[in-house]
Amino acid sequence: MYLHSPYFMQTEKQNIVIAILVGSAFVFLFGFITLLVVINYVRRKRKILIERQIRESQFRQELLQAQLEMQDHTFKAVSQEIHDNVGQILSLVKLNLNIIMFERDGNETLHTIKGLVTEAISELRNLSAGYYADRLVEEGLLVAIQHQLAQLNKTGLFTTTFHSDCEILAVDKSKIIFLYRMIQEVLNNVVKHSGADHVSVYVYSKGDEVSIQLEDNGKGFNKSRSDLKPGIGLSSIQQRALMIGAKADINSKEGSGTIVNLVFNQNGYDQNRPGR
Repeated sequence: MYLHSPYFMQTEKQNIVIAILVGSAFVFLFGFITLLVVINYVRRKRKILIERQIRESQFRQELLQAQLEMQDHTFKAVSQEIHDNVGQILSLVKLNLNIIMFERDGNETLHTIKGLVTEAISELRNLSAGYYADRLVEEGLLVAIQHQLAQLNKTGLFTTTFHSDCEILAVDKSKIIFLYRMIQEVLNNVVKHSGADHVSVYVYSKGDEVSIQLEDNGKGFNKSRSDLKPGIGLSSIQQRALMIGAKADINSKEGSGTIVNLVFNQNGYDQNRPGR
């Protein structure tokens, strides 16, 4: 009789409501604690990932610096040997030509040979001086590119076009030599393999991002061919771009020439570095 009394039924309902509330609170608390654990895990994992990326970035910078120093040291040593040995031989040749010309005044052939030797000595000095990182920073990458195009023009086998929408590129010293070597490699490939007679270089900038586009009107190639293996030159370009956080897109089509687009951040070391 008491089990069916209104008081007992009301008490039972209250107990059920309390049990539901307690259960809900427990589930909510459990879910909240689980969420905190998951968030903490994700944060720690992200922190570990960022720290690893920072370490990898620092390692790449140290490796880049070591390679740059080694490259400069080797280049200076080779340049000095060329200057001291070959330069001395050419100077002796020029001296002997002067003696012969004194004895045979008016010989046009000797005058021509002397002019060629003088030009060779001048070119040798330019080569031995080279484009070290310091000189590149001082004169600028745009000047270096125009110098390379001028060398192509001198051969009489190529015509060139150069356009830039900026007067100066403030490129970090640690990457400028790599960019210059990539451009040299592209132009070297044009001379050796493209069959082109015209080369165009366009430089565009948007904020800190710079694009250097090199085009030729050569025979081109089909990148999708299964028998086509990337040469050392193309691999070198891609490797150097990776080292400094740049992008090197190589687009070519048989009969339509080749376009190489180098994209990089001129003020930062790595445009994809952590925290950017």
